[in-house]
Amino acid sequence: MFGGLGKIKLRTPVKILAGALCFFILIGFVENKQHNKVCSGINIHIEDAYDTYFINDIDVLALLTNNGTERIDGQYFKEINLKNLELRLKTNKFVKSCQVYVDLMGKLNVIIQQNRPIARVTDSHVPDAYISEDGEILPLSERFTARVVLVEGRGLKKLLHKNLQADSTAKEYFELLQQIDNERFFKALITQVVILEDGTIQMYPQLGRQIIEFGTPTDIKRKFEKIRIFYQKVMPAQGWNRYRRVNVAYQNQIVCE
Repeated sequence: MFGGLGKIKLRTPVKILAGALCFFILIGFVENKQHNKVCSGINIHIEDAYDTYFINDIDVLALLTNNGTERIDGQYFKEINLKNLELRLKTNKFVKSCQVYVDLMGKLNVIIQQNRPIARVTDSHVPDAYISEDGEILPLSERFTARVVLVEGRGLKKLLHKNLQADSTAKEYFELLQQIDNERFFKALITQVVILEDGTIQMYPQLGRQIIEFGTPTDIKRKFEKIRIFYQKVMPAQGWNRYRRVNVAYQNQIVCE
């Protein structure tokens, strides 16, 4: 009786080991077969291409082929280094991530996720640039202009770092820009953010002629909630042109002038 159980226990790990061995042999066989295939074409998929046009298929092909000097179509896959192709694609600042792989039909597949800007920085002393959703500084594009909030002012140097999330001061301003981008209401309302020399912030809305005095980039969510209350409740009741200035910098109050 117990001898039979022993055989079952012994056979189970043997079967698992044999199954795993067969799996790896199959993977090796498929990879070897693919390496000996000729590339029959290139499929390129750029995510979110319907509303962001920083990079297109022509740009991708130029990167893959080193501006046409290195052929891919018609080459054996064993002669193509997929990792190097991914590294080439990532040299483009607008490429956030990419994946290059070969399918069973012998096609080279390229999937690209673009960097998405949430703000545009403009300053007379440095070239204009975008700030990405990950806090990276991106160059402008000749092909496409993103409709994002404009950021300027004498205190702009507090924001201009290679990666905004790596600097504690810049991170506070970046979180403010994220708050605008994350909520449809504020994204539609606020068109310009000015960082003054003392580090305080002014905002200019799409509707009305008010200057929004935000103060420093602290207690961000509470201040934005006061802005929401002002534009959704106060302005419709009092009239859109009654106030020239609204201050949300003070705790537990909205000061209108």
